[in-house]
Amino acid sequence: MPDIFNFTPEMETYFSTLPVYVQENIKQSNQKINSLEDLRAVSEKLMERK
Repeated sequence: MPDIFNFTPEMETYFSTLPVYVQENIKQSNQKINSLEDLRAVSEKLMERK
C-alpha cells in the first residue's frame, strides 16, 4: 500500500482532486509511489481502464 501519510503537499493536493474510485484503488494497491510523477502515472493508468 502506498504511504499516503508521507505524500508531499503537492501529492496530497493532486490526490484529493482524483475521483474517489481512483483514490481507493491507489490506497489498496501495492504500487510504489515516491513522487508526484509516480502518482500521476498510476492514477492516469487507472482512469484509462474505466
